[in-house]
Amino acid sequence: MYILGIYYGHNASAILLNNGKVIAGASEERFNGKKNYIGYPESAIQYILSEAGIRSKQLTAVTVSHTSAIPVAFFSNLSGSRHVSTISFFRILDGIILLMRKLYRLLAFYAPVVRVLGRYAYRFFMNLGGYFIRLKEQQVIASRLGINENVIHFYDHHLSHGAAGYYASPFNQKKALVITLDGEGDGQSGSVRIFNNKTITELSRIPREYSLGTLFAQATGYLGMKIGEDEYKLMGLAPYSKKEKVEKVYKEIENIVQVDTEKLTISTSFNTNDSPRYLRRAMQGVRFDVVAGVFQYLLEEKIAVLVKAAIKKTGVHTIVLSGGIFMNVKINQRIGSIPEVKELFIMPTCGDETSILGSSYLHHIQQPATSRKKVTVEPIKDLYWGPRFTNKQIQEYLKKNKLSKKFAIQKIEKIEKKVAQLLANGHVVARLAGRMEFGARSLGNRSILADPRNFDVVRIINEQMKNRDFWMPFAPSILDYRMKDYCINPKNFNAPYMILSFDSTPLARKDLKASLHPYDFTLRPQVVYKEWNESYYKIIEEFEKLTGVGGILNTSFNLHGFPIVAGPKEALFAFEHSGLDYLVLENFLISKNKL
Repeated sequence: MYILGIYYGHNASAILLNNGKVIAGASEERFNGKKNYIGYPESAIQYILSEAGIRSKQLTAVTVSHTSAIPVAFFSNLSGSRHVSTISFFRILDGIILLMRKLYRLLAFYAPVVRVLGRYAYRFFMNLGGYFIRLKEQQVIASRLGINENVIHFYDHHLSHGAAGYYASPFNQKKALVITLDGEGDGQSGSVRIFNNKTITELSRIPREYSLGTLFAQATGYLGMKIGEDEYKLMGLAPYSKKEKVEKVYKEIENIVQVDTEKLTISTSFNTNDSPRYLRRAMQGVRFDVVAGVFQYLLEEKIAVLVKAAIKKTGVHTIVLSGGIFMNVKINQRIGSIPEVKELFIMPTCGDETSILGSSYLHHIQQPATSRKKVTVEPIKDLYWGPRFTNKQIQEYLKKNKLSKKFAIQKIEKIEKKVAQLLANGHVVARLAGRMEFGARSLGNRSILADPRNFDVVRIINEQMKNRDFWMPFAPSILDYRMKDYCINPKNFNAPYMILSFDSTPLARKDLKASLHPYDFTLRPQVVYKEWNESYYKIIEEFEKLTGVGGILNTSFNLHGFPIVAGPKEALFAFEHSGLDYLVLENFLISKNKL
């Protein structure tokens, strides 16, 4: 039973399930080179169907993880005159909604009555618009895929986020407390639910106007960074602030967010879409690092209160987190430190691109079991869901483009040992091998690798390729049996996805210093398992034989402003336009210098 999930908002993506197991997944940006692309994920879908060896007519269902209005961008990138009227209609609808938002923001800060009326008016138009939009979406998707409209299904956004986290987790056969938080989706910014196999009980919803995600995003924008992309930079900047200064400002603003520990909801003293006006007034004269520290601390503490209250109310100590806020590894670390939390799973790459995994899971579990087949969901392990390239394909590409005239190229049977030697000798190596990772993190197959012992390598990588802000840390990939040597992890949480940070051990500060946060020495590791990625594991294993260090520095393989590379073409473009000296494409070692 093949179920295709399609997401066409920020970082448009597609994922395919077969009988509850992920077969393939990819984001459209990897194919068209447009970072965080919004629109129909045409190429991602083509790849997924090809990987599965099926045609679109063989799909049992197509799922979408929203029920209310969406941006017109979905329609505006469709070709063909038959969509002109559709585009015009939704541009008008978008215009009305945008005008309502502007009027609401202008008046609501000063008039509580307008705030209440605006809230209900917005919901009315979003729901009404959502109804008509779903009809059009069904038509467009059915037309593009050549399928019947009745196989296309829409699921609530936060229910989808929660389902993604729960059914992807190793806890999906028992009761778990599932908390979702993000900017907004289907009029909500969060939810609390109990999942128990196929039984789902909603405990609370958090309205969009009280969005912690929006508040944090607006704080990011207030500091001159890009909303929707740079929130991780605010998180990375926060540890540089002085604790006493953060606490002083925090005491002045902590009441802007209230947690109802009985109803398990969050509210704010103003609509968080009005945050810019509040920030200009409340943060006037506050230094930039303190602003970052205050809002990071605010979210950590308020979310921790919500989690503790939910555990107390339900008696459930197994926690699953999903939604964009939980891309913040320091919030996740804070939740993990709560004594009542016994088991923890954070949906990896938990932005909206994985909400479609949840909508597909939801459709799958609704299917009736038969005498021959029980309806089950297989928890995810690795995230290597994207395309792969064979040595033969790479050799043909190199030959076709006459790249031996530009670079020194050598095919090496034991490439892992060679990479480890280069790293141990202080070289930075870009690597493309195996299937591409899904989501925001490079997990060894589309990565830039380096020796983590040498802190100078941070400057080298930034100068050669990444151009990162000076305060932002890199991350380590660690052999599974060395995690205890480097991470303070008393509850033995699993950490294979770079989605959870830890305090470091003294040995980590020696062995992995270039991949720790330079100020507070925390790390967000990828724990590598041999059975998940044998080749990458072997690189680190060989590096350990040479150096005694059981981890390497790993950062995403992309030029600044570009998506992570997908294939040889993108990898060679990035290599050629960077200061890197070594590139590995499967078993081929490519160098700008003599090998």
